[in-house]
Amino acid sequence: MTERCALETPEDGTVRLNGELTFESVPLLYREMERRLPSSGPLRTIDLQGISRADSAGLALLLEWQSHQRRRGREMAILNAPSNLIRLAGLCEAIDMLNLSGRKDQP
Repeated sequence: MTERCALETPEDGTVRLNGELTFESVPLLYREMERRLPSSGPLRTIDLQGISRADSAGLALLLEWQSHQRRRGREMAILNAPSNLIRLAGLCEAIDMLNLSGRKDQP
């Protein structure tokens, strides 16, 4: 069963994601973010506290969003990443590139 990843875009510049950030959810999430970003304020933070699992497609999506922000001269932090995403980003040497931090309750 495919779990959908929900996207919340409050006007404070933080995007909150909930669910699974995987091959199954990334295409819809990408389209949803493309639709919402022009009408929202500047994107400053992506909060992954509600993400239960992420895979390489999720990592690629975060890299795309970070690249998008940098092309516009903006900085963005990605917070509360699950441990499996931190490990995957570490293997790809992408933690600093993503400005990625893990959850407070994990090593």
